[in-house]
Amino acid sequence: MKTLPMLRYCFLLLFAAFAGASFAQQELMLHQQTALWQTAATNPAFFPQEKRIALGLPSFGLDAAHSGGITFNDLLRRKGNRNIVDLGKAIDKLEPENEGYYGQRFETFSLGLRLPGKFFLQASHAVRISAVVNYPKTLAELFWNGNAPYIGQTLDVGFATTTFDWNELSLGIGRRFGESFSLGIRAKYLSGIGAVQTDDDHRLVSVYTDPDIYQLNLQTDYAFHSSGTITAIDTAGLGFELALNELKNGFSENSGWAFDLGMQLQLGERISLSASLLDLGGSISWKKNANYFKSQGSFDYDGIVIPGTDIINGTVDSLDFTAALDSLNDVLQFEKTPAEFTSELPTRVYVGGTYKLSDRWSFGAVLFHQNSARRKLTSVGVNAQWSILKWLTVGGMYSVNNQSATNIGLSVVATPGP
Repeated sequence: MKTLPMLRYCFLLLFAAFAGASFAQQELMLHQQTALWQTAATNPAFFPQEKRIALGLPSFGLDAAHSGGITFNDLLRRKGNRNIVDLGKAIDKLEPENEGYYGQRFETFSLGLRLPGKFFLQASHAVRISAVVNYPKTLAELFWNGNAPYIGQTLDVGFATTTFDWNELSLGIGRRFGESFSLGIRAKYLSGIGAVQTDDDHRLVSVYTDPDIYQLNLQTDYAFHSSGTITAIDTAGLGFELALNELKNGFSENSGWAFDLGMQLQLGERISLSASLLDLGGSISWKKNANYFKSQGSFDYDGIVIPGTDIINGTVDSLDFTAALDSLNDVLQFEKTPAEFTSELPTRVYVGGTYKLSDRWSFGAVLFHQNSARRKLTSVGVNAQWSILKWLTVGGMYSVNNQSATNIGLSVVATPGP
């Protein structure tokens, strides 16, 4: 068992949201790579032509993004002959309310088998993560600057998140009709690993620093669900500490289902169209080790909030920082209640098309839409592919979405062998 104070956990989520600013490209390119078996992850109607068996080795993909115009360079500052982390420039660009997103998919294996009668089967296992964090600019300012610049002011620092990871076992079947049309369907069994999900009806955390005695007053009406991640509270004395389980990738009683649908259509020799709906109806019911934590009241704290700039740059002892956060946690008095809850997977939609100009050149376009309770995103991309050799293809893509207009991707696909 490992322990981690609640406020430090909040800061880690906030920093992860900033780190996501350097990523914005969706899995648009993968959907257009029809020479790769892994493309089946975005469309269950896909199966490589003239192949009877397809085997996918472990693969990794991630998608991270942040709202606004923050770039990776905004996170660093030159000091002497080295770069140091400096969030000040990035914080200046924040909106009053901000969003960070992180999605990850680690596929351990995938297998495809072509059957008689134009049928084909698919099976795979993957470990996935979905995390959305919505937070106010004031939370970032308090973390980075400390509370000294805000004496006599009330800061609203409550944040919201839906963060969970899970195992995914899938089994799909598809069929080719004639020489031009394919349909596929896939069922996915979901086994939850861990989750933290805040309650939108209880998101208040305000901080006020008294100008006379420099005492912090915290007003809270804040609550969240957790399973597998934050599971226990130490109620010894007057304080508490949140306990984090070791994350294990084994299967659990927290489970659910999701479904994928897909199609492919060939129009003549040059034009191909594709569309897919992924994670339809996807949800995980958290029943084992599922709890509800709530802090509600007015609390006084005699310590100070140490600026994040001092923590990252090493000008404050890490033990002092831990002690400060632990003592601040002592006053919040979260109450724990066993309670089941549900996490819904974001639904994803792909629509793509490709025009084969020649044996070596092809051009395409793809539309992607993701929809969840906390996040909606639409991306549009155009791509080009050049087959240098029969087994070697290079490509590029430019895409825009409602968070960024400058997303460029490059690809190299090698398919040697029979």
